[in-house]
Amino acid sequence: MADRAIAPTERVLVPSGRNYRMFVKSTPVLVGALGSMVVVRNGPASIIAAAVVALTLAGVAQFLRRERVVVTGTHVHSIRPVGLPKKRARADIATVLSVRLAASSGATPYRNLFVLDRRGRLVVRMRSPHWTPEDMRRLVAYLGLPAQELDRPVTARKLGSRFPRAISLSERYPFPSGVLVVLAMGAAILAVSALVD
Repeated sequence: MADRAIAPTERVLVPSGRNYRMFVKSTPVLVGALGSMVVVRNGPASIIAAAVVALTLAGVAQFLRRERVVVTGTHVHSIRPVGLPKKRARADIATVLSVRLAASSGATPYRNLFVLDRRGRLVVRMRSPHWTPEDMRRLVAYLGLPAQELDRPVTARKLGSRFPRAISLSERYPFPSGVLVVLAMGAAILAVSALVD
């Protein structure tokens, strides 16, 4: 096993992507403008809709503000916007994978950095443009492990077949997942409208 560059102190990485910073800073403005517009256009009955929109945007901003990767001398700790935090011992980190992930729609592939443990479980995932290439290089340097880089862009499905615990099923199969989300939202709207009537 190669020697690892153990950081003497705790290192904290937060996303420095321009889009991320703009979203977090502009969310209060969006909440105020959208809420006011909905109430003015549709009257007091739309206060509930405005409140839901405001709470959703505020929640998203708060989650994004929480996102960080912490590297200590003994552990790697990933705090994500959605989902439970993940913490693994540095000795358990086995793979650092840098890959351009191609969207099924044919859009420009975007850079991802995956940090996996010895069982292939995802510990950290950084995606551009949310995380910059410099953020990713800093994490690789803090971990002291070489990053494997795939030569060509790959789809989530192909990457998932090689690293099944790194990519979620919803990302591998976006169309069926999207259909399920739409059906769930439709059922929720019907249930709410039945309660209101």
